[in-house]
Amino acid sequence: MMTRVSASADPTAHLTEIITATMVRQTSSKEEVANNARNYVINCPLKEILKINVEENLRIAYSKEESKKNKTPIHREMEASFLEAPDRFIQRHSGFTIVCDELVQSDKKEFGVTQVTLHNASLINGAQSQDMLRQVSDDNDGAYDHYNIRVEVIVEKNVIARNDIAIARNTSNNVSELSRLGSKGFFDDLNKSMVDFGYQKNDQGWVIQKSETDMGIETAKLLQVIRSYMPKSVRNEDPKAFESLVRSYSGKALVVKEYAKMKLEEEEQKEEVHFVVLNYFNSFAPTAWKVYEEWLYNPDWIPFYKKLLDEKTKKRLGTLSKDNKDFELNWGIVCPLLYGLQHFVTEKSDGWSISIPDSFDKKKYMEEIMQLFKSKNYVPQDFAKDDATYLRLYIYVDDAINNVN
Repeated sequence: MMTRVSASADPTAHLTEIITATMVRQTSSKEEVANNARNYVINCPLKEILKINVEENLRIAYSKEESKKNKTPIHREMEASFLEAPDRFIQRHSGFTIVCDELVQSDKKEFGVTQVTLHNASLINGAQSQDMLRQVSDDNDGAYDHYNIRVEVIVEKNVIARNDIAIARNTSNNVSELSRLGSKGFFDDLNKSMVDFGYQKNDQGWVIQKSETDMGIETAKLLQVIRSYMPKSVRNEDPKAFESLVRSYSGKALVVKEYAKMKLEEEEQKEEVHFVVLNYFNSFAPTAWKVYEEWLYNPDWIPFYKKLLDEKTKKRLGTLSKDNKDFELNWGIVCPLLYGLQHFVTEKSDGWSISIPDSFDKKKYMEEIMQLFKSKNYVPQDFAKDDATYLRLYIYVDDAINNVN
C-alpha cells in the first residue's frame, strides 16, 4: 500500500527523485489543505539530500572549485560543526526545504525505513549547505553519508505559489546574492548600457546596483521591467523559460537568477539562444527604464486616482503626494501595462529600443486599464497575477495600432 499526496496538475515536470527516509511526518495546516497543498518533515541520511536538484533555488551555487575558495564564514562554521559532531548536526542546523508536486510514500520496512518518491522536486532552501555536505562527502569517501539530516517537504504544484514560497524562504539571502553576482561581473554589460545612456542624457544617475551597498537603480526591478515588455520574438527563443507572464510581476529574485543563469550558460556554453535574449536585456535596458518611469509617474493618473472614492482603493492604484502634484502607480498595474506596450519594442542595428508613436492614445489605454482594474475589484495582486489581464492589454494595443493604420 502507498500513501499518495498530490496537488492540482501542472505541465512543468522535472525529474522524479526517490529517497530513503527514516521518518516521515505530515505537518500540514488546515490552510495548506484548503489550498490543495501539504507539508511534511522527513529525516533522511545526508546522502539523500545530495540527489535533489536546485533548479528552483534562488541562489546559484558555486562550482566545486569555487566552493573551496569562496566559503562564507557561516558555511565554514557549519562544516566545522558537522565534522566535530556529525551526530548532532540534525539538532544544530536546519534549513533544507524541498518543494515538489507530489509525495508518494511506500510501506515502512525494517527499522522504520521507508522509500519516499518526490515528483518534480527541487531544493529551494539549503543549496549552499547541500554544496558543503557534498564536498564533505567527496573529501571523506562517503564516510559521513549515513548521518541523518532533517528536511521540510512542501507539496505544491501551483507554479506561482512555488515561486512565492521560494522568494519568501530566501528573503534573507537575496541582498547578499546580488553582491556575489555583482562581484563576479554578471551585471557589467547591463550597467554599461545604462551608464552610456546616462552620458548621452548628461545624467550621471543611470547606474545600477551591483551590491547591497551601491546607490543606483535597483537591478532586480530593472530586470522585471525589461522582462515585462519582452516581445514574442524574444520569448520564442526560449519558450519554456519565458512562458510565465506573471513572473515579471512577482518573481523579483527569480528574474535575477534567470538573468544570471543565462549569463553563466552563455559564457560557458556559448549558446546562441542566450546571446539573443541577453542582447535584448542589455541593449533595451535604458529605453525600457525611461518609458517605465514615464508611465509610473505620469500625472494623467491623478484624475483616475481622485475619482476613486474609497481611500483603500485609491492606495491600491498608487500614491499621491500631499501637495497633489506627484503620483506613483502601483507596480501591480505597471507590469501588465508594459506587457501591452511590447508592440512598440523593435530591434535595430544598435540593439533593442521602444518608441511609442504620437498616434497612440495613452489616455484611452489608461481607461482600458482602469476598466480591467475595476473588474478585479481594484486588487493589484489579482490584476497582475491573471494571465487574462496581460492578454487583454496585448490585444487592446494591437487593435489600437491596426485601427490607426
